[in-house]
Amino acid sequence: MNAGRFYEADVLVMGGDITGKAVAPIVREKEGFRAPEILGAQTVTEKELPAIEKRIRDLGFYPLLTTKEEVDAAREDEDAVATFFYDAMAASLERWLRLAEERLAGTDIRLYAMLGNDDEPRLREVLASSSLVVDPEDIPVDLGEGLQMLSCGHANPTPWNSPREMPEDELEEHLEELVAAVDDPKRTVFNLHVPPIGTAIDRAPALDETLKPIVRGGTVTMTAAGSQAVRNVLERHQPPLALHGHIHESRGVVKVGKTLCINPGSEYAESVLHGALVVLDGKKGLRNYQLVSG
Repeated sequence: MNAGRFYEADVLVMGGDITGKAVAPIVREKEGFRAPEILGAQTVTEKELPAIEKRIRDLGFYPLLTTKEEVDAAREDEDAVATFFYDAMAASLERWLRLAEERLAGTDIRLYAMLGNDDEPRLREVLASSSLVVDPEDIPVDLGEGLQMLSCGHANPTPWNSPREMPEDELEEHLEELVAAVDDPKRTVFNLHVPPIGTAIDRAPALDETLKPIVRGGTVTMTAAGSQAVRNVLERHQPPLALHGHIHESRGVVKVGKTLCINPGSEYAESVLHGALVVLDGKKGLRNYQLVSG
């Protein structure tokens, strides 16, 4: 949210996977507090709690202050766990939306934020509650100077069976419906969460049947995990710019025909925010770009 002013950007785009991945219990005990998933057997004091909670959030998890009895009971009640997880995601997203409204108030900077394939679909209702942040998914938005943006946060099927996936044929049909709604695809930014298959920005670890990375000769085996549907649509319409995410290990820039495709990657576990700064011009189109980190 500070990047808009820092880079003098007119538009900020958050392209999906905006929520945490898991709940990390902090168990209250006589000797203090334990976060076994983060600290193992180490015990911390109440004074140290804020730092531990921050560390958990920086890892992309949600801290839960609880007791051993509550943890044991939750293991037998999947609905209770799911409810807490959703409530934690919604509350965190609401805090970020309020912060965005405070930070960007009085500026002309526009912020577009959408869900990715990992995000709970009901969170679109939370995004809709903001007076400033716009959810651009499924609708063309005007970027100015005769340029538009179309957005899709769904992905092709993954081993994780995430909440917002589509078979390739359905995804391609959906993307074509989005393209049909814009004025001119060649003057439109394609904000597509999943990258095109068979490129340097769709490489992810290959997984075995237990969802563990496959290691051969001491090296993790990589595979193409992007979408054929996305590639087909980009090749067919050749927009000037396509923005992607989804595969966090594949930070980079590639071209599919004349389309520049950018995946800034992610290192949220190291508290590093990656992004891309792109300069577009209504007359000249894509002028320049650079990958940035903060």
